[in-house]
Amino acid sequence: MTDYSNFEVEDFLHDDFFIDWVLKKEPDHDAFWAAWLNQYPEKQKTIDEAAAIAGSIRIKPLKVSLSDEKVNAMIAGLQQRISVPEKKKTAIYRTMWVRIAAAICVFATVGTWFYLSYYKKINQGPVIEIVNMLNVSNQSHVAKLIRMSDGSLAVIKPGSSLRYPATFGDTRDVVLTGEAFFEVHKNPHKPFLVHNGNIIVKVLGTSFTVKSIAGKQDVKVVVNTGRVSVYDGAADEKDPDRPKEVILTQNQQVVFSAGKQNNEKQLLPRPLILSQVRAPKEFTFDNAPVISVIEKINKAYGVNIEYDREKLEKLTLTTSISEKPLDEKVRIICKALNMECSFKDGRIIIGSPDSKLSSGR
Repeated sequence: MTDYSNFEVEDFLHDDFFIDWVLKKEPDHDAFWAAWLNQYPEKQKTIDEAAAIAGSIRIKPLKVSLSDEKVNAMIAGLQQRISVPEKKKTAIYRTMWVRIAAAICVFATVGTWFYLSYYKKINQGPVIEIVNMLNVSNQSHVAKLIRMSDGSLAVIKPGSSLRYPATFGDTRDVVLTGEAFFEVHKNPHKPFLVHNGNIIVKVLGTSFTVKSIAGKQDVKVVVNTGRVSVYDGAADEKDPDRPKEVILTQNQQVVFSAGKQNNEKQLLPRPLILSQVRAPKEFTFDNAPVISVIEKINKAYGVNIEYDREKLEKLTLTTSISEKPLDEKVRIICKALNMECSFKDGRIIIGSPDSKLSSGR
């Protein structure tokens, strides 16, 4: 069997066994890759990116015939914008369907650019057109956890929904309806943009909450850590009456109205539990009951971690997890307890999925 431990995205795209798994989803393939990812969880992002590219070939087939010369010309154009390590350049052209995928990406990029440019001209607000968009709608009574391709997390609150790409490209744009908490993976070269109506929240790497105000076009933004900017994406920059951008840092909030010129930010009366002021104390534990640690995470993130109360009620934990994102906090706890953890269908589970689970509430 092939050793996949050192494979990168391009390598997976040339592996027939991997391609068959993505396109055919046969049970024995699923079992192998589930076991492999359990052994190499750090490769989840690589697998997701490769699967998204491979799957797009079936979902969006090429409807025109392209000559090798045209494909080569398009790939050459892409090389001017995409940095590909020298040792990978020859490998990526070996499979014809990968070349076709590159052509599809060109058409999608050009088409999206034309559409967005035209839409701006008619001044009807910002439009997000992303290839391979995923839509998660939370119709349950508990929050759902979403982990995106760049490692960023979103906790989608009940009655809310989030649209985001299967794999981020040159930009990181998501569309939120309702309320969600975000923990954004830092990338100074690719700002993370949350679109809620015409209002946009722009960040580089931080944690914050975005919430639509019921019955209004206003959006409430609360920052736990880092720095964000909030602005009206549909406003004309030349209009002197357009709403001004609001810059928020940790423990600050704003209720931003697209029709209001000056949206004043406020300092929260008490630092948030995830802020740098409180987190080191709140998430440093010395022989603390495991259940109390889990409940503190539940309260801080507004999630509902499932676990077997009978198995955990007598266990204690000593650790410091203040600087870790939500999923890593859970994994550290599970590793310390020598237990499994699962992030599936928006649920967070500590222990075997078939155990007697409880929310602890």
